[in-house]
Amino acid sequence: MTDSLAIQYQAYLGLKQTQFKKIVHDDALVAIVYQLTDPHGNQSILKICPRTPDYLREAYFLKHFETQLPVPKIISLIPPESGLHAAILMEYIPGTILKTEDFTPSLAEEAGAILARIHLNRTTGYGDLTQAQDLQQDPGASFNLKLEEAFTECTGHLPNALLAQCRHYYHAHLNLLASTDGPCITHRDFRPGNLLAKNNQLTGIIDWSSARASFAEEDFCSMEHGVWAFDSRSKQYFLDGYARIRPLPNYQRIMPLLQLSKAMATIGFLVKQGTWNKQNSKLYQLNREFIDRFEFN
Repeated sequence: MTDSLAIQYQAYLGLKQTQFKKIVHDDALVAIVYQLTDPHGNQSILKICPRTPDYLREAYFLKHFETQLPVPKIISLIPPESGLHAAILMEYIPGTILKTEDFTPSLAEEAGAILARIHLNRTTGYGDLTQAQDLQQDPGASFNLKLEEAFTECTGHLPNALLAQCRHYYHAHLNLLASTDGPCITHRDFRPGNLLAKNNQLTGIIDWSSARASFAEEDFCSMEHGVWAFDSRSKQYFLDGYARIRPLPNYQRIMPLLQLSKAMATIGFLVKQGTWNKQNSKLYQLNREFIDRFEFN
């Protein structure tokens, strides 16, 4: 059965004969995604972005990498209007979303090489490329903004003593940002859940709504914080694939800082959304446990 949101976009796009099937992911936090099938069996994807900056970034990077990487081609852009969230109608890429257990050696090596190709795109500063005036020469500028946002969102939820430990650790280790590998384009959520594969080959890289100009080390955080925290068998293949394209950053020294920041940002966002003890309770608990056992010394 087509829901009311799908009906709204069916009418806007003039696709009343097209079937809309909502795609539900356990780790989906913001965007609403539908798989569309027209009367002739042709498929496409509609990604609805309640937050306009996410829409702007997604559209920017899909266009930027259209001829460089296996990303979905844009069919139509729907700008935000009164009563209508911004959305992107894009091509359907055959393949299934990878899970950690699907990450074979060849897929891991291919994924590492693709991440390196993303990082080959150097930029002139750090920040949101859809708002060039925000670009900074200091890699800590945007990092600090996200840091303070996370502290604000977590205040009143996490114990004050724990927040104080986190803040002290940050200030003691922010100097590591001065020698990071950047600025370059980063995906900022590079992991199996945003990769499509078919016949043991990668067919697509999706979800560019968080991408920006940052430092290469940041893109290893999603793998270390997620996949490799539970199953590190694919790690060396991934790193070998990356090193074939460009030198591997010495990311391990800054990884604790990045993982702590990611855990804080995730908890803060889920608390703000009010989903930390509901549909996103598993994600919340994983990040809360990470902070609780973090070695602050």
